[in-house]
Amino acid sequence: MTKSKQWQAGRRIDTQASSDEVLQTQKFNRQSARLEDEQASFSTEDINVLSRQANDEQIESSFEASSSHFGWRHILLFSLMVLIPIEMAMAIYTAFQQSIILAGIYTLCVVSALGWGGQFLIKEVLALRTLKNLEIRREQASRLLSSNQIGEAQSWLEPIFKKLPKGTVDEFQASLKSHYTDKEVLQLYEQSVLKTQDDAARAIISEYATTSALMVALSPMAITDMLAVLWRGVSLIEKLSKHYGVELGYRSRIKLYKLLAKQIVFVGATELLSDLAATSLGAELLGKLSARSAQGLSAGVFTARLGYKAMEICRPIPRLENKANFLTTFAKKLTNQLLKQN
Repeated sequence: MTKSKQWQAGRRIDTQASSDEVLQTQKFNRQSARLEDEQASFSTEDINVLSRQANDEQIESSFEASSSHFGWRHILLFSLMVLIPIEMAMAIYTAFQQSIILAGIYTLCVVSALGWGGQFLIKEVLALRTLKNLEIRREQASRLLSSNQIGEAQSWLEPIFKKLPKGTVDEFQASLKSHYTDKEVLQLYEQSVLKTQDDAARAIISEYATTSALMVALSPMAITDMLAVLWRGVSLIEKLSKHYGVELGYRSRIKLYKLLAKQIVFVGATELLSDLAATSLGAELLGKLSARSAQGLSAGVFTARLGYKAMEICRPIPRLENKANFLTTFAKKLTNQLLKQN
């Protein structure tokens, strides 16, 4: 074989190798494009929902693990439940041997204590049932907001209408159409009846948060600041729960506080960044505030955020919009008020 033929043969081999590389590159590009399309099908909202569900499962499992643990506290409670009735029975028996009047006083005290304890337990059971029913109804509302069926939303709204004024209910019923789906009925309820309640709740949050900010700005002691924020926060939760018709007992309050802690501490890490961005007022405006006024501003924004979380939990429909706009407007209004105080 001559040199020219060898060169042509080598040229054919190189051309064939390069064509194979082109085919492999095209195949790789098609696979990459398909993977990108699959990844693009997951929106940011889907990813956020998955992360929230993962956080909820992790938190609920931690609560269940802590509640199922049997320790010294449960032994102490069981011992007290056994010893207290025995001690009361022995005290009444001894009193009967000494004096009928003394025995009557002891009996009256025991009966009064049992009556008060029974009333307290009944109230707690009813309050826990109310909070549990609220959670179930919120899950049903989430399902109905994506339903195209007709008729189920009306039965879902009946318990709510029993607590509303008759004029409000009649006005809402008059605006309904027979062809509205469950999703459209709930959207109409949220945009009309529930919007009025939400506006009143936002006014309550603004009032309590402003009071907390002013108390912290005017208080000279750190312990007073902490007590003021705690007091206003607890009072705010109580008022918002009553505003939405959620009666709270001792255990239901603890459960609601746990839900708030879960929302703020665990799930609220990413939301805190958005809240800070929403309430950022600029260095020029913040520079006009004194140190105490700046602390008051932070306490007021925290109280507003706490109230907004309580509002999300207590309202019958879980979805709540325009949070960033509310926090931004409130922060600017509160800053102007603190500047006047300076």
